[in-house]
Amino acid sequence: LKLARYLKVPELGPRLLFFSGGTALKRVSKALIDYTHNSIHIITPFDSGGSSAKIRDAFDMLSVGDLRNRLMALADQSIKGNPGIYRLFAYRLPKSSDNSVLFQRLQHFADGNDSLMDEITNPMKAIICNHINYFLDHMPEGFNLQGASIGNIILAGGYLNNNKNIDTVLYIFSKLVEVRGLVKPVITAPMHLVAQLR
Repeated sequence: LKLARYLKVPELGPRLLFFSGGTALKRVSKALIDYTHNSIHIITPFDSGGSSAKIRDAFDMLSVGDLRNRLMALADQSIKGNPGIYRLFAYRLPKSSDNSVLFQRLQHFADGNDSLMDEITNPMKAIICNHINYFLDHMPEGFNLQGASIGNIILAGGYLNNNKNIDTVLYIFSKLVEVRGLVKPVITAPMHLVAQLR
């Protein structure tokens, strides 16, 4: 009976707290939003691989990849939840393309001219373009865009554009994609996990 009630009115679902990395509970989180919109997810922002590593090295910041992963897992993927933004956040630039070509493609995103931006309307489109432009303006020369996650770039641009306040950025994008829960980093400082071997 409880499950049936939660399924009917997930806004009144149980309050649950999770501590994890970004991909650990991806499938669970996608299913969870059918039963509750009251879950809190404390995410470890220590990822130092792939697209996240490049961004962390360039801007000395926490990892946004795992935070993006959980935001997307909890996002409402119906029309109400802005599926165009969901697809944009999930997109990665090709690893096989030349960096100069990828830079031009990212500039198209920043101008709002890429086909992935067509479904996104203002003011959401303007916010996203602003954050990509901010990333481009502060991107170090020679930054490798191969395999870069557009969602990570948008979150990083927003982080830099909001005086390195990740909570503001997470709040804005939670509203943009109708995130059914609360996503927070366990720490906001740019730290790494380290192991010392004997």
